[in-house]
Amino acid sequence: MSDFKTHVRGGLVTGITLSGAQFFFFPGHLDKIQLAAVCLMAVIGGVLPDIDSNTGKPLAILSALLSLIAPAFMLKFMVEYYALTLEFLVCYFAVAYFVINYVVNKLIKKFTVHRGILHSIPFVLLCGICTFFLFVPSGKYMAISAGIAIFAGGITHLILDEFHSLSWPSGLLPQSNKYTGTALKFKASSLASTLFVYGILIAIVSYVMKFKDVIAFN
Repeated sequence: MSDFKTHVRGGLVTGITLSGAQFFFFPGHLDKIQLAAVCLMAVIGGVLPDIDSNTGKPLAILSALLSLIAPAFMLKFMVEYYALTLEFLVCYFAVAYFVINYVVNKLIKKFTVHRGILHSIPFVLLCGICTFFLFVPSGKYMAISAGIAIFAGGITHLILDEFHSLSWPSGLLPQSNKYTGTALKFKASSLASTLFVYGILIAIVSYVMKFKDVIAFN
């Protein structure tokens, strides 16, 4: 199995490749900050499947990031209902930190198993699509690039896991073990979790097909 540092490096290489390709082949579509964000998205995607890890390190890091990123995304909606006073911001970010680190975190640990549905192609695809929608306000090119970065980082993670599940005792032909095929897959052993992820994917695709003319880009 690949360790955490390997997945970070894999995501970073993927992110640099995607940002570099965007810079050289599609110049002017994204600025430097956006290119850096695309690279970071790939790194996040590179560790994302391991939020079901027994060690909890990827989950702890991603929870810390989400504690900052998620409330920042929602802040523009909050201004419609609350004045952005200092006391409001203190309470707002404190509550967000508590919910993400002590509620969402525990739910993920309770309802996921390592190498389950979170280590699968449909889950990585779902993360990419959700990221695309999150970045729609930043424009078409940023939304597409961020979604691809999360997906590519996640696929890199799955490929690395499959590669490290093989061994070469003879130095020539690889041999599989009990972990082979548990990462780069389309379904999990749990039918309920598999149907849940596919159900969300189908719902999102249906929404896009029905309201594709409504989705506006800046």
